Amino acid sequence: MAKGYFNSATSGQLITSRTPPFSSDVLDGEARGRAPTPQAVRVSALSAGGPLARPLGKGRASFRSRLALVASDMVALTLCLFAALYLVHQPGNDSPDSALLADVVLSLSLIAIVVVSFSFNSLYSKLPGQVLKSSFTELHDIVYSLGVAGCVILGIGHLFGSLQRQATLEPVTIVIALLFAVVVIPTGRAVSRAVLRAAKIGKCRVLIVGSGMMAGRLIRYLSWDPRITVVGCVDDDPAPGTAVLGTIEDLSQLVEDLDVDQVMVGFSRTHPAEAILRLQRLNDHVAISIVPRYFELLTWRSAVKEIAGLALIDVAPARLNLGSRTVKRTCDLVLGSLLLLFGLPGLAAIAIAIKMTSPGPVFFRQERVGKDNRPFMIYKFRTMTQDAEDVRSQFENSNGVEGPLFKIRRGDPRATQLGRFLRRTSLDEVPQLFNVLRGDMALVGPRPLVPAEAITINGSARRRFEVRPGMTGLWQVSGRSEMTDDERWRLDYLYVASWSIWWDLRILWITPARVFRGHGAF
Repeated sequence: MAKGYFNSATSGQLITSRTPPFSSDVLDGEARGRAPTPQAVRVSALSAGGPLARPLGKGRASFRSRLALVASDMVALTLCLFAALYLVHQPGNDSPDSALLADVVLSLSLIAIVVVSFSFNSLYSKLPGQVLKSSFTELHDIVYSLGVAGCVILGIGHLFGSLQRQATLEPVTIVIALLFAVVVIPTGRAVSRAVLRAAKIGKCRVLIVGSGMMAGRLIRYLSWDPRITVVGCVDDDPAPGTAVLGTIEDLSQLVEDLDVDQVMVGFSRTHPAEAILRLQRLNDHVAISIVPRYFELLTWRSAVKEIAGLALIDVAPARLNLGSRTVKRTCDLVLGSLLLLFGLPGLAAIAIAIKMTSPGPVFFRQERVGKDNRPFMIYKFRTMTQDAEDVRSQFENSNGVEGPLFKIRRGDPRATQLGRFLRRTSLDEVPQLFNVLRGDMALVGPRPLVPAEAITINGSARRRFEVRPGMTGLWQVSGRSEMTDDERWRLDYLYVASWSIWWDLRILWITPARVFRGHGAF
């Protein structure tokens, strides 16, 4: 075991005789000398050098997670099937009761077949490398499994109908049910996973190899994902001011004792040969990820290639061609129109509430900088008093974020009571749908900046002006206002360099959950 760091698995004590716990500088990822924000870091094993948190055993946690997903899928399928049966067998339909009973029996069979199909496609398992599966990333496997189950039940229904001399479970019923299921099942799984996370079950437990500033930045980035809990760091020669759980030699024991799901390799000062040897022994038991040294250059479109047995990572070209722009704009118009159509009653209710609770206009208009540095007027629901801009200078010392952005962390005194609710839930942003339809903005993209903020952007971060700003975006669903300027601009560049319609849909999918959590919103 480690000398002077980790006592034993039974004691569960973090020993830091050589180094103190994480300093605020390390946790912030930058030597800025300011204390971290309350939500900035979730490190279960490193709370002031206290005892290590004993997690729920992998076996029990995995069983509960699988059971929750199976139950969620069965409930979702039942709702979809009964909705489809109701549409086909509406009141007044002359279908015999025996046919309806046969449909119900085959519907229950379909539920069992779908669960089996999901099992064969690993939708209930957590294999190495799949520890951060989500309902959206599973969508392809869900659709494929539903298609296979539909074909099987159609075959069974045809055989059953031939034997009974009557038509049962009409194909249209199956098609309607499966179409409903494509939406309802992922939604149900997302809710189930949120409940499990709230109960501290099913989170990905990460152990970091490395220490110092880079390990602090990695912990900070991981803290933005509610699915992850960082249990600590290991290093043979830890950087000053960094607490570790042990050395590289202790990796295998720590992975077992702390129920680690994933090991992330940062920038350790350990000799690579020794680290590689230890990691190779873990490869079959835990997921291993490596943080590239020049990660700022890489995007998710960067590919690993092989030359003469050597793995190389290509830096993907950062461009958004005409075809991509056309697809993106088409999706903005279609989805934006639908969202505005269904949201009009809510918009009207909010407008009336604003008018009744405070004097002044319903909408707040402000100049922002958009695509190709062109200015436009953005629309939001007014959340502050009429003189908010006039008295801003009185609160400059209360700014809770770095750089040109101005946000007061613990309740802006200029905001109205209704305005605080609208800001916390991001409902004040909904009128920007009009900006989307006008072509000033997109549903997904970098945050639209005011001119004073825009002129401070330099270097590769200026790539953000190649696309329309968005109502939501990559850093809006990450750390939001908790991030530094450098982190925001890096994510803006990453978004432009890695754009795909699939990524836009994923950001739209997780936006409601991030808004509901309220992390980083103020």
